[in-house]
Amino acid sequence: MVSSNKEQGKNKVNEAKTFNVPFALEEIKENLTINTNAPSKPSKPSKEKIINQALRFHSRGKIQEAAKYYQYFINQGIKDHRIFSNYGVILKNLGKLQEAELSQRKAIEIKPDYADAHFNLGNVLRDLGKLEEADLSQRKAIQLNPNFAEAYSNLGGILIYLGKLQDAELSLRKAIEIKPDYAEAYYNLGNILIDLGKLEEAELSLRKAIEVKPDYAMAHANLGTIMKDLGNLQEAEIFTLKAIEINSDLAQAHYNLGIILEDLGKSKESLRHWIKAAELKPKDEKLIIGLAHNLCYGNKYELALKYLSKNQSNSSQSVYLGCLLSLDREKEFNEKYKVLYEKKVCNADIGGIVAHANIIYGKQYESHFCNESIKYVLIDKINEELFSESNLNQLIAYNKMSKKEGKSQVLLSNGIQTSGNLFSLDYSFIKAMKKALEMKIEQYKQKFKDSGQGFINNWPESYELRSWMISMKTGGFLKSHNHEYGWITGSFYLQIPKYNDNKNDDSGNIAFSYQGPRYPNKDKNFNLTVKKLETRDICIFPSSLFHHTIPFESSEERICFVFDLVQK
Repeated sequence: MVSSNKEQGKNKVNEAKTFNVPFALEEIKENLTINTNAPSKPSKPSKEKIINQALRFHSRGKIQEAAKYYQYFINQGIKDHRIFSNYGVILKNLGKLQEAELSQRKAIEIKPDYADAHFNLGNVLRDLGKLEEADLSQRKAIQLNPNFAEAYSNLGGILIYLGKLQDAELSLRKAIEIKPDYAEAYYNLGNILIDLGKLEEAELSLRKAIEVKPDYAMAHANLGTIMKDLGNLQEAEIFTLKAIEINSDLAQAHYNLGIILEDLGKSKESLRHWIKAAELKPKDEKLIIGLAHNLCYGNKYELALKYLSKNQSNSSQSVYLGCLLSLDREKEFNEKYKVLYEKKVCNADIGGIVAHANIIYGKQYESHFCNESIKYVLIDKINEELFSESNLNQLIAYNKMSKKEGKSQVLLSNGIQTSGNLFSLDYSFIKAMKKALEMKIEQYKQKFKDSGQGFINNWPESYELRSWMISMKTGGFLKSHNHEYGWITGSFYLQIPKYNDNKNDDSGNIAFSYQGPRYPNKDKNFNLTVKKLETRDICIFPSSLFHHTIPFESSEERICFVFDLVQK
């Protein structure tokens, strides 16, 4: 999705807007007398007329005027629930959350059954991170006003943050039932459905949001993300470009477009959008790392260092360490390594970097992710009881059908890689595959539970599985690489062909080593280890480990289902 922040409904004051306001109290005093039909005898209007004037200013978007009235009334000791609640909305929009909370609580103290104030208080509490209290406030607003669509929508957003996705889905569907043209509710519902893995339903919800509100940039962007995950790269490009056309400052949309264009083989265009994303949000580590990896693939290490130096997250600085290794700056490498080691940084990127550096520098650097990772390669079988022959054949048939959606893959020779995340698809054989893999992943984790390695001891509490398929024809192979963004990586072999080259017993097999392809090798021995493969084998290993496949000759295809376990 474009943003981890789920968009919320507006505060309950006729769509009050954000602004900067100078509070001029003397100006209010001068304008409190309103002329009647007898201009020579000015008279003071009633309190209600003055309040109504302030409310009209606010509802018409004249926020500065409304704010000056509100503050003056409060200073004069006027106790009106509408004044405190509306002024609280203004304070919230100014980022003065503690003052906004006090103002909304004062409104509730004056009128406990004022649903709008409970609703607005819930929004303030949400922004303060007081999610349980925010939940209660929105529920109170709904109790007082059962047809409060905005409260149902905002409650849904809060429930997302609390991890109660099914409850959030129900709340948002209720908001839509009450208000069928509620674009924000459709948008939020689409985000929940994405998180629940219901991509086709999410697609429909986001399309509805766009139908109601055609210039909804975030909805276009998130729909583009769904299309990407479903493997529809052309549509993904169209929707994401539209989002950027509406709002050119959507950093995440530029980042996503970079990925889409890269998958479409448009590398120069993708780099431009990655740079734009990083410049818009230099503190967003995901955007910076995505750009840096892309620059590294093009051997632009100095430029990658420039962007990485602006972000001090552990992940960004791990990539920085890799750039120093690529440039063979041993002294700087040692200094940066010590800093990251003391921080106990644990990720696949640093695991691969340290393993390579140990060999070319003759050191004994320790990795908090995994040391001697070749020891943790597991070859096992997935039998027919766990994944039926029928499911296996359906997966092969799907792979042949989906090749038209293949992504550009520069590491792959004479082969095709599917686009998107196969686990996003609603097919029974995909679900069966996922279930079988989850069982093997748990067995893998249990097998090495006493290893003392960081990738086991720090196993992610929250993760997702991403998957794709690779098929190769005769002469095909995959160049050396690792999955620096993953935690563990695996491949299930659907079809290992009979090879024509009897002289090479390693044809089509998988090979592991500590040699990173972008790092200097200095003619060292990187401990190449080849593992023989057969149909229905599953191979699981730490994502830090570099691997490649050996070319083969055959009239049959070599087909495998690849997956990464990725920390959320």
